[in-house]
Amino acid sequence: MARWARVMALGAALLGGALPARAQSSFADATSMTWDGVLTGIFLGLLIFSLAYNAAFFALLRERFLIWQSARTAAYAALAIGLSPLAMGGFLTPDGFARQVWIALFFDLGAAVSGPFLRAYLEPGMIPKRLHALLGWVPCLILLTTPAAVMADMSHPYFALRNLLLVTVLMLCVAAVVIALLRGSRTARYQAAAWSGIGGVYAVSLFHDIVLKAPFEAFLFLLFPALGLEVMLTAFGILDRLIRLRQERQEARAQAEAMRVIAHTDALTGLPNRRAIEESYRGEQPVAFALVDLDHFKAINDHHGHDVGDRVIFAAGVALGSGSAMAARIGGEEFALLFRCEAGAVADEAERLRRRVATYIAQMVPALKRPVTASMGLVHIARDTSFGAAMKSADINLYAAKESGRDRVVFIAAA
Repeated sequence: MARWARVMALGAALLGGALPARAQSSFADATSMTWDGVLTGIFLGLLIFSLAYNAAFFALLRERFLIWQSARTAAYAALAIGLSPLAMGGFLTPDGFARQVWIALFFDLGAAVSGPFLRAYLEPGMIPKRLHALLGWVPCLILLTTPAAVMADMSHPYFALRNLLLVTVLMLCVAAVVIALLRGSRTARYQAAAWSGIGGVYAVSLFHDIVLKAPFEAFLFLLFPALGLEVMLTAFGILDRLIRLRQERQEARAQAEAMRVIAHTDALTGLPNRRAIEESYRGEQPVAFALVDLDHFKAINDHHGHDVGDRVIFAAGVALGSGSAMAARIGGEEFALLFRCEAGAVADEAERLRRRVATYIAQMVPALKRPVTASMGLVHIARDTSFGAAMKSADINLYAAKESGRDRVVFIAAA
């Protein structure tokens, strides 16, 4: 029974970080009182640091595995106090029943949260979906057998069920780490390294029990440093995981911003597109709105080809985008302008930009033998005028400019 309890304790230490009361002798029996206090103090210091560490990072990146790890760490701390010879009042005496309940409860709590910790901690897709689900629910069944740890006369079936659950949880956690390692998980490497010290201590202990037929006297003396190593390596693993999570989120935000820019930008001219200018209109209503259309543009495509036509559109975009108005290409050879200058200066600025189109096209597309002019429909914007209404009024004025001979601004009515 002692060997089986020691095997169960291996799973417990890997899962919860300490030994159940029925599976070990007291820490005071294995070492001197001086080392009891020193090791307990060092271990509790590491745990307090780990809790503060987790809290600080949770404030930056609200990841669930930090909560689960904090719960494990708190269980570690409670177990360290319970397993030490520290006085905890008359009710929690070192050899009292209440002390045994304390140890058993926090041992099982530590074991129960280890599965949820692993499935939240390991990178997404590193463990199968079924195993992922089991890690979240199966460990909680341990709490149903918690009374078994403090029963004086525990029935064999109840004890067997408890051991089975402990072994099951241990195998699930080991399987999750191994599978994640095989799939290239960096986090699993840290966790495997974190558990290696505990595994080494137990391997030596089992060698003494099975081969040498004698207890490993330094078992508990070495177990606490191994648990401290587990805390530190898990902290390093968490730091690495958080750094990568932050990088992934920064990259995702950058990609989202790039996609937003692409979705709001005209590919040919680099100007905002219709969606962008409509959003800008709704965000801060302009004082005037204009539609600009290149005159006889179809003839340019027919006589010079679409490549020259694209160069003409690009030059027009450069001309319109160089002014104080917000310029956008809304389709084909048509552009839109939002004016947010003084109302009295709108007409002069509109005419200046319209004339600039012909100048820029002549300079940037010298292959054209005829000047390319532009027509513009301009309208002042009344309060609460919708974008659609402004477009409609400007389009009416643009049509009037075309009908009256092109190469001009028509400014007839307000929207």
